[in-house]
Amino acid sequence: MNRYYIVYFSLLLFLLTACREDEFDKALVREFTLSSAINGSNYHIKVALPKNYPSATEYKTIYVLDSKWDFDLVASEVQKQSQNFHHDDILVVGVGWGNDRLDDYLPVPFKSGNGRANEFVKVINDELIPKLEKEFHAADSREDRVILGHSAGGLFGVYCFTNYPDIFGNYLCLSPSLWIGDQIVLANEKKNRIANQTRNGRFFLAAGELEESGMQPPIEALRQILGQYYKGFAQEYNRAKGLDHLGSKKPNIKKAISFYFQQL
Repeated sequence: MNRYYIVYFSLLLFLLTACREDEFDKALVREFTLSSAINGSNYHIKVALPKNYPSATEYKTIYVLDSKWDFDLVASEVQKQSQNFHHDDILVVGVGWGNDRLDDYLPVPFKSGNGRANEFVKVINDELIPKLEKEFHAADSREDRVILGHSAGGLFGVYCFTNYPDIFGNYLCLSPSLWIGDQIVLANEKKNRIANQTRNGRFFLAAGELEESGMQPPIEALRQILGQYYKGFAQEYNRAKGLDHLGSKKPNIKKAISFYFQQL
């Protein structure tokens, strides 16, 4: 009987620890709605502040797409790494969905999405970033901005890299759906390569070993392109062993955050 209780309480302790893994101090989160004059949509925004806020004069920012799914995990990881690396100058900005998710993230129509990524870029650059600079002391340089996204969100991150490189200097792109639109984002990269390849920054690219077959070739192509043409970018690629598209997301988010802090 005693042995049974030991096993039971050990399992309970494990489950409680796992539940706490993605938690962070939610008293440090500020929320507001951004009503866009650009596309007429309302975006639910969350901002996770560092513990000593406002101790710095300006703050680096990590923009997290699919905030409903991934904001808590990213905020938790940033809080941990901020303590480990003694950085108390980073805001985590969760950007909720205003339109249909695929409307905002894709540059071309696909399924339910109308391909309005160009508008969503302008919402971020012309409306959200200035608000964060004014009200949360966010730094105004591309070098201090990070975009993190998975799947369609990862595609949007790569699209910013190829078409709007003045906004972000750091890209954490996980399992990007580069196959969409006949790999249009890779075509954009080639078209804009000469102008873009002189830039500096950080790029973390990741996928799962068991991604669907159509996902893998364009991701591998991007990995090779980055290594060959973008020497000014600190780079890392992670292929999560034994994990598929969704299963690889969480471990790749953690590795992406670690990569970013190690480069600061």
